[in-house]
Amino acid sequence: MTLDPNDMRTYPVQQKPCKTCPFSGEKPLPLSPAELTIYYQNLMGNGQHLCHSTNNTNICRGGRDIQLKWLCSIGFLAEPTDEAFNEAVNWALNNKESATSTTHD
Repeated sequence: MTLDPNDMRTYPVQQKPCKTCPFSGEKPLPLSPAELTIYYQNLMGNGQHLCHSTNNTNICRGGRDIQLKWLCSIGFLAEPTDEAFNEAVNWALNNKESATSTTHD
């Protein structure tokens, strides 16, 4: 599959966090509280975090794990797994038109 920057579903997810993952690596990159806040805000509403060690060609495993736990905690996902995430995204995209359209009698 070709990577499409407009469709994050085309990006593979890292199998495990890289050693310097700022979220859960063995030797995490040092980030300031302000930088971490920006990353967390992105994960909790704007999109995915790409892995720095793959030159931004894979979705960050550490970031995805945080996102999965958060989405599960707010009831968006039944379980914190990539499969549940993909199913929810596909459902939302397939139902987007019916959720945003209105009818007038």
